[in-house]
Amino acid sequence: MDGESRHSSMNGRPRLLVVPHVYAENISVREIELAKRLTGTFDVFCLSWPDVLHVDGAPTLSRRLKQLRVGLESVFAPYRTRPGAKGMTIVQAPVLQSVLLHRLMGEKRAEAFTRSFNRGALERVVRTHCITHILLAAATFKLPRISGVRGFLDVIDWFPEDVTSAQEAVTVRALFLESANAAEGVFAASEPLAEKLKNDCGIDAVALPNGADLVDLRSVASQRVASLRERLGLAGKYVIGYIGNHGSYTGVDFAVKAFEAVRNRIPNAVLLIVGPAEFWRSLLEAKRGEGVVWTGPVAPAEIGTYFHALDLGILAQEKSLFTELAFQIKIVEYSACRKFVISTPLQTWARLKWPNVFLTPLEVDAWVEAIVRAKRSKWQPEWDAEIEPYDWNALAGRMAAVLLNTGQREEVVCVS
Repeated sequence: MDGESRHSSMNGRPRLLVVPHVYAENISVREIELAKRLTGTFDVFCLSWPDVLHVDGAPTLSRRLKQLRVGLESVFAPYRTRPGAKGMTIVQAPVLQSVLLHRLMGEKRAEAFTRSFNRGALERVVRTHCITHILLAAATFKLPRISGVRGFLDVIDWFPEDVTSAQEAVTVRALFLESANAAEGVFAASEPLAEKLKNDCGIDAVALPNGADLVDLRSVASQRVASLRERLGLAGKYVIGYIGNHGSYTGVDFAVKAFEAVRNRIPNAVLLIVGPAEFWRSLLEAKRGEGVVWTGPVAPAEIGTYFHALDLGILAQEKSLFTELAFQIKIVEYSACRKFVISTPLQTWARLKWPNVFLTPLEVDAWVEAIVRAKRSKWQPEWDAEIEPYDWNALAGRMAAVLLNTGQREEVVCVS
């Protein structure tokens, strides 16, 4: 154990290991955002690894070979640490990803072997750094069983039950329950998801939503926004923006159709797609020069400027069990920047009833009318109060209260 670890364990400050559902530095990841705000209460360590499912590119042989390389780099990664944002410590350790073993072992055996392997990696991190608390969101890990270490789960989404066989669904629910029984507490990213865990698995979960950095988003200089709009050719335009990590479920194709129709009513409208969107590359490339602008990935430090460059934010996700139980970060971020939002009427937002969010079915004519209505609307200052509880700092405070309200800590065994 190094000098810093020995001192921290002696002064009694709790030590938190965060295992995010995916480690990434180019997009907003729920557990990492919370980890940054928990450093005032804990010494925070965050496990990192390259994720094969986040390899960009079309599903070609080249992409699969790159995924194989990334997966092998992950499992043979040397153990090391480095400083992270906001005083965190980033820990690199060997991490196995089950997709590498699916053909060799079969999906179920591969996933079971992966969870067992990765639990060993967590045990080493826990013992090396005298970890007292674990927040685990990655389904490919198991909580280690070490005296004095209190484990918590963070459940961010539900499995694709609507396309899963009844037998497989039983197996997945049993895994949820097994993981929950090994933990001292469970968080869920939305109230509908917490209710699903209770009704289907008998798991009591604390609903803790996603959030935004309100101070950061609201402190973007107007000159930066004007400069960005000029650079992207948006000056004098009505900018309809879709910001996020645009996978197959995000409805970018519908957003383009609705945009094309709305130009009959708002001739100076443009559609700005911000973030990774490889799944939609062919569509977006075909629409370049027709009022559609796609930026590709944007550095997190710059993303606030892009939110402010919009006149209207959109969320075009199709209704499914996955999207209905989620808590979409981008709506909080749009709202933090005092933007109106057109969104599919998903459960979370139907319950919250934020006045700036116009819930609209995925029908082109309905979206056109909603966009025109939003353009004529004005933000009311009292609406800011709706957003305040969703600041990452406030949410981290709620999480810390749950993590620490579990009785006295026992001594944790550390290794050198």
